[in-house]
Amino acid sequence: MYDERFTELVKVAVEKLKEDTVLQMIQLSPEYQKESDARELAEQQYNELALAKEQRQVCEVFWDCRDRQNLEYSDYSYIAGLYDAFRILAALFR
Repeated sequence: MYDERFTELVKVAVEKLKEDTVLQMIQLSPEYQKESDARELAEQQYNELALAKEQRQVCEVFWDCRDRQNLEYSDYSYIAGLYDAFRILAALFR
């Protein structure tokens, strides 16, 4: 069922559409804005900590890994939603 080539092509094709659509949705979401504000505050507090260079580096590597994984998961979720929508339409219009 999983086709890596198809997935990569779809990821490239939908990236811009997803960015525009998601951006519009999150700008209108009070819940997302609240979480964004909380994240910004936490980041500001993190930056004010007196961490050793090694400690800060470990944290930043961890967050970078987590952020990349979250972005990848977001891409796959978006593609899965499109794939499921096409499958539903195909089933409805047989």
